[in-house]
Amino acid sequence: MSLEMFLEADSALSLPILEQVLARAGAEEVYWEDGLLKANFTSGISVWAEERAEDFDIYAEDAKGMDFRVSVYCNLRLKGPEPEGHSSMEDLDKIARGIAQACPACFVISFQFETTMYWRDAAGLHHHWR
Repeated sequence: MSLEMFLEADSALSLPILEQVLARAGAEEVYWEDGLLKANFTSGISVWAEERAEDFDIYAEDAKGMDFRVSVYCNLRLKGPEPEGHSSMEDLDKIARGIAQACPACFVISFQFETTMYWRDAAGLHHHWR
């Protein structure tokens, strides 16, 4: 079983910044393949990210009132079961907090575009999952 999370961010987040965030968040490997940034976490999260050249719309159903041009799009697939001592939700939290600390990007992380889990707006980072 796997769950799909999606990160949509404005141009203040770049793939090189995201690469550093993923490494600091504990990814066991971070690499580039066919122009995509990819990463894997021991918890079971696999990541691929791209910079958008077209289709700049936010797809999250609840963008928390934000309206920005999506520059970076990222798929975060959570695969279960998690190995003992590892949590994909804790790794997701580290990623969201890492982005918020690394740059001023506005972003949304949603569960299958339906439920907003994290968002960052002018007031800072927010979450809705605990």
